[in-house]
Amino acid sequence: MRTWLHKRRTAEEGFSLIEVLAAITILSIVSLAMTAFFIQAMSYAKGNQNKTVAVNLARNALFFVEKQSFDEFNKYFKTHLKVDSANCTYENNQYNCKNDEETENLFRNIPGLWGVLNTNINGKEYQLTIEYEDQVLKNTPEDPKKRDLAAYLIPIKVVTNEKNAKPASRGFAEVGGYITDEKIR
Repeated sequence: MRTWLHKRRTAEEGFSLIEVLAAITILSIVSLAMTAFFIQAMSYAKGNQNKTVAVNLARNALFFVEKQSFDEFNKYFKTHLKVDSANCTYENNQYNCKNDEETENLFRNIPGLWGVLNTNINGKEYQLTIEYEDQVLKNTPEDPKKRDLAAYLIPIKVVTNEKNAKPASRGFAEVGGYITDEKIR
C-alpha cells in the first residue's frame, strides 16, 4: 500500500517553469490592455466633465442675460457684434476696456454681468462671450406675426471657453437663445 501512495505523489509534479512564465506573460499582456482601456475611459470622462461645466456656465449666462434690460442690449448690439471681456479689466470697482466706452458702460449698467462672463469653477477660469446672431433675424419667415415678434427679440449665442487651456482640453460650449423685450415677457 505504501508503494501505491508513493507512486501517486511522484506523478503529481505541478507546473513547469515554462508554464508559469507563459501564464505570467499572458496575464501581463491582458493587464496592460485593460490599463490602457481604463486610462482612455478616465480621459474621456474628464473631457465630458469639462464639457458639462462649460455647457452649464453658458446656460447660466443665457438665463442671466435673458432677464436683463432689452433696451440696454439692443442699444449695445447696434454697434457691437458681441459682449467680450477679453480686452477689459476690472479692478477697484472700475472697468477698463481698451478704447471701448460702450462695453464699459454695459458692464456698469448691468450689475453682475462681469462675474457671469468671468468665472472660476474648480480652480479653472472660464471666459464667456455673448454673440449677436444677426443671421437669425435675416432668416425671419414671411409670416407677418412672426416678423413683428422679431422686433421684440435679440437672438444671441453664449460661448464658453476655458482660459489658458490647451485647445484639445479646452472646455468649449455654445448655447443659443433670445433676450426678450419686457413688453412681451
